[in-house]
Amino acid sequence: MKPAVLTNTLDEMISETKKGRLDWQLELQSTDGLADSLKHHVSEDGIDWAVDECFLSFFCKYHEKNWLLITYEYIKTHGNKVRTSNLLFMPPSSIRYFDVGILSPYIVQADAVLLDRIHQLYTLLMEAHKNKDGHVSLKVHDPYE
Repeated sequence: MKPAVLTNTLDEMISETKKGRLDWQLELQSTDGLADSLKHHVSEDGIDWAVDECFLSFFCKYHEKNWLLITYEYIKTHGNKVRTSNLLFMPPSSIRYFDVGILSPYIVQADAVLLDRIHQLYTLLMEAHKNKDGHVSLKVHDPYE
């Protein structure tokens, strides 16, 4: 799917969500918040980077069809230096593994506008979940289970 098409879809979904017409299931798995000693580390150019990985799946019924988007963020930190990479996947709804290798055939090209819309949707859904509006469920997975 092209970024512009997905961006337009997300614009519609954000509007429908604000009207209370979509029910969302979010699932999150992240190493953020773990002790540095528990995180994966990589060495590049003599620098030791602590690695955080964050998967977030967005699922809803949209136009009476299952709609699934999984985001992946790879975050390297060393002191106050941070480097991030983002990947997007749109697998069939039966594939809900938080594994880049399994998801790789379903990668979606992203641009800054698309990433912004996903962030807008995420912010909207987290606010709705916080306010317990009944349209958003959140499940958090332990990254080591």
